[in-house]
Amino acid sequence: MKIFHETTWNVKPDRMGDFFKYCATAADLHKSLGAEDARLMSTIAGGPQTRFMYVLIVESEEKFGSLMKKLNNNDEWSSMNKEFARDPCGEVVTSSLLQDIFS
Repeated sequence: MKIFHETTWNVKPDRMGDFFKYCATAADLHKSLGAEDARLMSTIAGGPQTRFMYVLIVESEEKFGSLMKKLNNNDEWSSMNKEFARDPCGEVVTSSLLQDIFS
């Protein structure tokens, strides 16, 4: 079954550009390490327009576990997270690991 890791963020209105760049870099890295896809979704109704959901899509639980191991040992990922933590452009609201029942 496909695995979806979603992280919902509240982004500072004046830092959306920084957040988009961070997510684009993260998506490229995630895909290079085995993710099937990564998507950034914006709220268009039913919530604040500063709320975004980053969704990582992986083929299976096994591949998700492999991706997490690779990320934990990846210097680029570590550096990106340290840089983000020094001056965060948003904060995590929720984070969930989901499986696609129909896949």
